[in-house]
Amino acid sequence: MNAQLDALAPVIAALLARARTEAEQELADARREADSTLADARAEARRILAEAAAAGRAAAAESIAAEHQRARREARALELAVQREIYDDFAHRVAAAVSRAFTDPLMRTRLVASVRAELGPDASVCDGDGGGVLGVAPGKRLDLGVQAVTARAVEALGDEVRELWAS
Repeated sequence: MNAQLDALAPVIAALLARARTEAEQELADARREADSTLADARAEARRILAEAAAAGRAAAAESIAAEHQRARREARALELAVQREIYDDFAHRVAAAVSRAFTDPLMRTRLVASVRAELGPDASVCDGDGGGVLGVAPGKRLDLGVQAVTARAVEALGDEVRELWAS
């Protein structure tokens, strides 16, 4: 099995390198966009907290505590929603980059070769939805379609993805 994985390594590395290069370009744009969006979200969160504080001063201590808690939850929910939007946009951009890479006929040839190296020369290979290929052999399946490769590329970035919204 290691030999098969070794055979796939250059293709996966090439795909990841290409996706990383395009993702890094997209990442720079996404970071600028994320900084702006997060600044707006944080300003909105401060405004919400300020409103809560102003309303709370006139109320009893119990009411102040409840309002602050609500504002923190609302601000956190807003921040999480912004993070999710940034992540989804990033994943969409990576998928677009992978999809563009898969339009190259040479890339399809490399993907088919990877499937055959992993699953054997008699593996059945068909086009994947949206690009890439899907390989099937008795008891085995290898998905090198756009969605699967995108998921692997984003997953390979691990915690680096959090840098999109970290400041």
